[in-house]
Amino acid sequence: MLRVCEKLREADEKGRRYGLARAETGYLRALVDAMADTDRLAEVELLKTLGDVNVEKGILGKDVGKFNTALALYLAAKVRCYYEEQGNVIEHRYHYTERLLKGLSSYRRHIQTANHDSENGDLDAAEQNLAAALKLVHDRSKPNKAKEADCLCRLGDVYVERGKRTGEGRKFTQAAALYNASMARTDGDKQNMVTRLQETERQFLKNVCNLDCEPCPYSSALEHINELDNSRARAKSQLETIHQEHNPYQYDEDDPVVREVEIKRAEAIKDLFKSITIGRQEFIQVLTDECIAKLGPPPCKYAFIGLGSQATELVTPYSDLEFSILIEEGKDGDDTRRYFLNLTHYLHLKVINLGETILPAMAIPSLNDFLSEDPEKDWFFDSVTPRGFAFDGFMPWASKTPFGRDETKSKPSVSLIQTPAKLAEYQHLQIALAEGYHLSDILRRVAYLTGDESLVNDYTDRVNKSADPILSRLSAYLILMADLRHIVNIEPTGQLLDVKKEIYRFPSVAIDVLSICCACGITIPSVWRLIEELHKAQRISDEDAHHLIVLISISAELRLRTYIANGGQKDKTTPRADIASSLNNIGTCWSYLGDQMKAISYLEKSMRMRKAIYGETTPHPDIASSLHNIGACWNGLGDQMKATSYYEQSLKMMKAIYGETTPHHDIALPLNNIGTCWGELGDQRKAISYYKQSLEMRKAIYGETTPHPDIASLIHNIGACWNELGDQRKAIRYHKQSLRMRKAIYGETTAHRS
Repeated sequence: MLRVCEKLREADEKGRRYGLARAETGYLRALVDAMADTDRLAEVELLKTLGDVNVEKGILGKDVGKFNTALALYLAAKVRCYYEEQGNVIEHRYHYTERLLKGLSSYRRHIQTANHDSENGDLDAAEQNLAAALKLVHDRSKPNKAKEADCLCRLGDVYVERGKRTGEGRKFTQAAALYNASMARTDGDKQNMVTRLQETERQFLKNVCNLDCEPCPYSSALEHINELDNSRARAKSQLETIHQEHNPYQYDEDDPVVREVEIKRAEAIKDLFKSITIGRQEFIQVLTDECIAKLGPPPCKYAFIGLGSQATELVTPYSDLEFSILIEEGKDGDDTRRYFLNLTHYLHLKVINLGETILPAMAIPSLNDFLSEDPEKDWFFDSVTPRGFAFDGFMPWASKTPFGRDETKSKPSVSLIQTPAKLAEYQHLQIALAEGYHLSDILRRVAYLTGDESLVNDYTDRVNKSADPILSRLSAYLILMADLRHIVNIEPTGQLLDVKKEIYRFPSVAIDVLSICCACGITIPSVWRLIEELHKAQRISDEDAHHLIVLISISAELRLRTYIANGGQKDKTTPRADIASSLNNIGTCWSYLGDQMKAISYLEKSMRMRKAIYGETTPHPDIASSLHNIGACWNGLGDQMKATSYYEQSLKMMKAIYGETTPHHDIALPLNNIGTCWGELGDQRKAISYYKQSLEMRKAIYGETTPHPDIASLIHNIGACWNELGDQRKAIRYHKQSLRMRKAIYGETTAHRS
């Protein structure tokens, strides 16, 4: 019995330090020893404890399987139990787990009801039930991938059926995005999703384009994915070559050679980005040609024009696709618009099947209703699907695609399928001010992608002729002021930088403002060529030109390196949970060694990184753990007020994660430690209050009358507080309870430090 108890104690300690997985391994080893010793009492206790571990796992992962495992373990313990008191504890835990399982079982009810709704043809009700089921298992920091995948796949089925009923292309692209999001969450064989994606394309061609034909083979999508991966690998390789050949950072900043190496590196970066821009253009042409091969030839001349970073030649292999379609003057009829709208939907379908379109970009109303005034209707956060090459989203503030923007409460709908003359009207002062300067600004700088280039030339000529100097200067002022807010009064915080907002954007804005103010309103989309032209026209000096090209190259390179390191459009530099975990572990080691200040230094770095990863105000177990560990260090240094502050923050976060009244180890622990701090500070009554809260929670976890070291320790602490208050009778009563429990745990005559 003693050997088993010692293993239990070791497993408990490992659980506190390293988490549930390590604790479970320890409990299983102890169970094997108990069975070998035919120690029925220890065997029952260990089965119950393993049940407790699975309950915790079930709560953390919202996992029905873990709850069922816990119930089976409790049942096995109950069958082997000879003692009424121990049996009552197990019974209590069994019913508690049943209640938790009942709450999670509503997920299954929603799924079953959604199936029934779909069979009856009620797609609205089916969608609402599937969204409700998804919401039950959705956790932005620790998503339940298997259940999310199931819900999203079923939602995809609903949207395919919607598309078949309505003939709307967007329903099929939403279905494809749902299937791809499901596939991103699926381990193992994904053929089921591939089959659904093929069927989605077939139904799109049939119901939207009136074409009874086979979809493109899925192997073509895999080829496009492979080409995208290759383009990224080439960019990464070229970056490393540039760094090896032109590295100004190896010299002292006052060394005269720095300027020469700096400009060589900037020129190499410029060539790299021009190459990426051309590669993207060719990639888009291939996708477009595939679509046209299925849909048939366009009814008139057309041209795709790239917007944003595609036009400025600062695009990365991970950037969104922002573009508009120009159509021939005089051909702007319903049939023409329908063809190019279908072409855009089909191209969107192909881009979605590259697997890098996050679901919020699709504005699926049951997940992300951006037009609702209720923030609760914009709730789904896609932390799993990689964010890379995708259409600009359907959010009202985005929509830089031919689809344009749906009507909002304050603005009419916008279509970016227009003739050159019509699209150029957005540069007129009154229209631009009514719509907002951003759209006119983005449509001012364009680049040819595919189609008839003469339409692009016609459009740019019209834009340059219609450019209003008042609008130009107003745009320059508004752009500059908006971006200045991101860089003024910035002080080092040690937190991760948002490369796009805090580093990349402002240099581009500065160049754009120069083009408006110094280039007589003539638009030059490429930032590289714009600097050259301003220099040639003697609008800027040699020194200015040098600094501008270096500035742009550094910001562009940093953005590209960030995307490569993060594997997609994540603008935070090196947001790695494993780095944060390592920093936390180093801090914990220094704390054990007694150097609390060094420990706090590492723990604070870890906490800042975790906040950058999960969100500054997002409740997350890792952030709460960091707060608790820092509190423990301050307690070790004797600053109980500071320690209490950190423990309170940790407690508040743990309650937000697990529930205000949910019995949980990670809530009971800070309650105990806050009590200890108040005891050290001399407020014994406040200490007792916290100890009692922790005690009630421990009893709810382990059982009202279960002998457990944590419960015995809390009872002892309460006794110590009453002793300090001078009520020795109460103190003796609590100390006796603690003593009885410890004897029950370790043995009536066993020598033990407790």
